[in-house]
Amino acid sequence: MRINWEVVKPSLWTGAGGVVVGMLLLSYGFGFMSQKTAEKLASTRSETAVVAVLAPICADKFRALPDVAARTATLVAEKDNSYRMREAFPADLITLPGKSYPDSDLTATCAGLILAPPKAASLKQ
Repeated sequence: MRINWEVVKPSLWTGAGGVVVGMLLLSYGFGFMSQKTAEKLASTRSETAVVAVLAPICADKFRALPDVAARTATLVAEKDNSYRMREAFPADLITLPGKSYPDSDLTATCAGLILAPPKAASLKQ
């Protein structure tokens, strides 16, 4: 039996094109994503939420340190260098639960809260 390639070739190309269109339709049309992508997205969102919760606590504990003036001076001097800002914080303040290294997002957010100008309690009219 011989294969008539003039009939089979267009069918193969149509099938390949259908697979590509189907993949695009699944990913963009219906919002399908792989498990790995979903896990990465969930991890990123959960870390962002944890940082948002821990940053005010970090700032309060930082302000309660005995050498807060010297540490704040270090923060002000290194405010453009996020890596060197870590030196102003005790490691346990800027380490996320379950991690063994300081988190740069928590460091930056906490430093931003510490260096932010104080807000007026209320405006009287």
